[in-house]
Amino acid sequence: MNVLCIYSLTTYSLKKELYSPGDIPFGISYIATVLKQAGHCVKLVVITPTTKLEEKFTNIFKEFPPDLVCLTSVSSQMPLIRKTGDAIRKTAPGTFIIMGGVHPTLNPEDVISTDFVDAVCVGEGEEAVIELSEQLQSGKKPSGIGNLWIKNRSTGEIEKNHQRPFRKDLDSLPFIDREMWEPYISNKKDVLYTVLAGRGCPNRCTYCSNHALARVAKGKYVRFRSPDNIIEEIRQLVEHDPDVETVFFEIETLGASLNYTYELLSKVAEFNRTLEKPLRFGTNLALNAQIKHNERLLKAFKEANLDFFRIGLESGSERIRREVLNRPRYYNHDLIEFCRMARQFDIKYTINILIGLPGETPDDFRETIRVTRECKPTFGVSVNIFYPYPGTRLHQVCMEQDLITEKAGRILSERTGTVLYMPYFPPWQIKKEFILFYYKVHRGMKPWSDIASKTLRYTVDAFPGIKRSISRVVHMAASLSRR
Repeated sequence: MNVLCIYSLTTYSLKKELYSPGDIPFGISYIATVLKQAGHCVKLVVITPTTKLEEKFTNIFKEFPPDLVCLTSVSSQMPLIRKTGDAIRKTAPGTFIIMGGVHPTLNPEDVISTDFVDAVCVGEGEEAVIELSEQLQSGKKPSGIGNLWIKNRSTGEIEKNHQRPFRKDLDSLPFIDREMWEPYISNKKDVLYTVLAGRGCPNRCTYCSNHALARVAKGKYVRFRSPDNIIEEIRQLVEHDPDVETVFFEIETLGASLNYTYELLSKVAEFNRTLEKPLRFGTNLALNAQIKHNERLLKAFKEANLDFFRIGLESGSERIRREVLNRPRYYNHDLIEFCRMARQFDIKYTINILIGLPGETPDDFRETIRVTRECKPTFGVSVNIFYPYPGTRLHQVCMEQDLITEKAGRILSERTGTVLYMPYFPPWQIKKEFILFYYKVHRGMKPWSDIASKTLRYTVDAFPGIKRSISRVVHMAASLSRR
């Protein structure tokens, strides 16, 4: 059976859609991989706001008429995904279309009511999509498939099936097929790859979807792949690409279980000793009471050559973190001290920041700048504008306080534009602070050339129309050069 898997991007490379193998997403990759393992012919397509959808799918369907189309979406991607679904339905009216991902999982009623959607996957989709493909291939009308809401297109009736428990054994998942992404990667031999280490998060931050996703099914939400399983995937990566130098462990926080963390890092250190050129590693980390003064953890990082991490401050206002975000409890001086310890071990780190949070004032934001500067981020900062994801607690708060503007239904990037209107911190000021944040944090600490380059990048991100115009010019120039 022919299966088309579609991934959408609004932040994309100007040459190709992805810059490096490290940008490969896991959700749709696992869906495509298990379908290929089941014997189906799977084609991956990546789209952006510049994609001419009807033309693209008309051309694809001439050579690869799909029996099943798999879409995935976060909330801010829905405008583009709706256009994509409409184009597919117009081009191939009889194709079965299923949509999964975070937004459909948390907002299934909204998604299943969309004209082009035949089914919605609520929660993890690997087992559900295999069962769906088997029923479609046998000519059956899909029914009784756990985690799926299935629509009868003739009557409009919705079959809401049972929820499967969260997958217990992540080792039973195949290693993702990375080759299918190669046509969309501009730097195929980039030195960084990303490996999934686990699913779920122990924290219940109000701005993040994890607190809502944890309630979708029964069973243990925070799960890890075994260290041996992870090491085997890394071993295969090295065999596939001998140029690989860095592996990033994708997990919400590697500190969710310190016993697991120490076991994994021990295995990584052992594996690295077998290599002529040891690999570098990185990960995500959330500060909490067990981590904030933990020198043993930093020593284990160093021994495993895990020499960089991303850590979330989000807001320098302790009030905002406590009352609005429900972040793990720590004081600003705890993070500043942890960062100092990391520098002692020559471990680099990026500080994650959110701007434009409900209830945030300019004074709160000035505190964010102050704390970030005192943290002295050695890998810079990752600054994003807050986006209220439907289905999260903070989205509900924004609705209750009537903060969300009409722009929320049209924005194509949830991290570089604000959809809130707060008189005490208006949109224009939020965008200005987004653009100038790198400068304000690093002035006097980094070269002016670096600051100017990053500020320009944030300016382009803040005004996506500029980037789309540049992209169109690049594509036109490439087209003319081929004539």
